Amino acid sequence: MKNPVSRTITTNNVSGQTKHDRIVNGISECIENGSFQIGDILPSVNELSNDLDFARETVVKAYRDLKDKGIIKSKPGVGYFVVSNNTNLKSVIALVLYGFQTFQQEFYNTFRKSLGKNYQIDVFFHHNNMSVYESILDSIRGNYGVYVIAPIQNSRAEELLQSFNPEKLLLIDRYQYINDKVSKVTQEFEQSFLRVLNELGENILKFNKVIIYFKQDSDYPSGILEATKKYMQEYKIALEVHDEFDESHMHAKVLFLTIGDSDLWSILKCAKEQSFEIGRDIGILSHNDSPVKEIIQGGISTFSTDFYAMAKYSANFISDQKTINKIVPSKLISRNSL
Repeated sequence: MKNPVSRTITTNNVSGQTKHDRIVNGISECIENGSFQIGDILPSVNELSNDLDFARETVVKAYRDLKDKGIIKSKPGVGYFVVSNNTNLKSVIALVLYGFQTFQQEFYNTFRKSLGKNYQIDVFFHHNNMSVYESILDSIRGNYGVYVIAPIQNSRAEELLQSFNPEKLLLIDRYQYINDKVSKVTQEFEQSFLRVLNELGENILKFNKVIIYFKQDSDYPSGILEATKKYMQEYKIALEVHDEFDESHMHAKVLFLTIGDSDLWSILKCAKEQSFEIGRDIGILSHNDSPVKEIIQGGISTFSTDFYAMAKYSANFISDQKTINKIVPSKLISRNSL
């Protein structure tokens, strides 16, 4: 037995340990005592199987579990090699998000804190760009213990996710059905926003017109637009839909609904220049809350999902290793702008 792994496993034959656990613990011990350094190549599956007289499948599963923990990796033509000397790692996680806006930062911070230091999280951003999204999924597939992905909602994106192990996959933020085995912690937009509008009630009826800014070629949730159209039609409130804000939209008794923050900042700037008072002359309701919206202009009313709760549910999926299907509804945060 020339390799240190085989010697360690043979020497430390602890009663009650499975062959799988003996391999995992033996490699971990070799990394801890310095027999293997980061970058060192591990014995091949066949070598270890022959040395220990263990089934090849047992060695493959042990290597796969160490790979899922982020302690080793594999490369065609090279084999398995050490990438971390932190043998306490429980898993390495690929977290794929739209971007790093304030609310997604809140998700990440809560997710990171809830899991603790024994989980490695690698973060990727696709910015709702299909080619970037496909490239990310191709690069992470098979290289992580858990995949937490905010999906792009189209048929090609759905097809790409079919190739992931459903037991290791969690879809967050936007709902996309893959199969019954895939876990989800997502938002629901249409019914949630209808509830928000009904909760506002008289606060909406005091305005003569509602303008919503909705970019059709963006990641804006279509459910928000559909809910807005249904509500305004039911209560016979004039509604305009525009791609982006223009100064010609600024009139008294208009309620502005913004999804992207760039429109919100433009409205606030224009209102200041034209001496419109927020909450009295015009109203604003903005998607996704942030600390800035809580403070600026005495507070901007928002409708937002609880990203703290979404992150907690997502962390529980990983730590508990149980399937989860949870919808986190949007809620109204009423402030000075209405």
